[in-house]
Amino acid sequence: MADDIFSGLRSQVSKLVPLTDEEWSLFRTNWEPKELEKGEVATQIGDVENYFYYVHEGVIRGYAIKEGEDVSIGFSYKGDYSGAYDSLLSRTPSEWCMQAVTKTSTLRIYFERLHELFDQHKNFERWGRLFNAQMLMLMSKRQVESRSFSAEERYDRLMTQSPHLFQLVPQKHIASYLGMTAETLSRLRKRHD
Repeated sequence: MADDIFSGLRSQVSKLVPLTDEEWSLFRTNWEPKELEKGEVATQIGDVENYFYYVHEGVIRGYAIKEGEDVSIGFSYKGDYSGAYDSLLSRTPSEWCMQAVTKTSTLRIYFERLHELFDQHKNFERWGRLFNAQMLMLMSKRQVESRSFSAEERYDRLMTQSPHLFQLVPQKHIASYLGMTAETLSRLRKRHD
C-alpha cells in the first residue's frame, strides 16, 4: 500500500507542478503515513494545526460548533488535501475540528518541514503557491454557493460534484454542510430519485 499511497500523492502534486524524480524523492521522504479510525479526531478545536494532509482513502469532515451544534463546513476524500488550513498558516488555534467519518488513510507533512521545502526549492514553492490559488478559488465558489444558491441548487451541485459522499457520510452531516435540515435533505433526495 505504501507505493500506492505515495503514487496517489505524486499524481495530485503533478497536476499543479511536475517534479523530477530527484525532487519527488526529496518531497516524498518528508511525508508520513497516518491512519485515522472512524470517529478519530485529527485536529481539535483550539489546537494549532501542525500538519498538512493528503487523503488516500476514506473521508474527513471539518466542522465547527455553533450554539452547541456541530456544523459541517467541508469534506476531504480520496485525492484531496486536508487539514485545518487557516490554523496551519496563521499558527493560531483552530476554530474548527477535523474528524474521520470513515476509516481513513492519509499522508501528512509537518508544517515546518513543508515551509523549509518551499524556501529551499522553487518547484515546491510553486506548488504551494498554485495550491493556495486553487484553495482561494474553491473558497470563493463555496461562498457564492452558500450565499446565493437555493437549497435545491446546493444539493444538485453536491450530487453532481461528489455523489459518493451520500454513500459514505451520514445524512445529518451532509444536511448541515448544505445549510438545511435533515428533513429538507430527505425530501430533496426523494424528489430527485
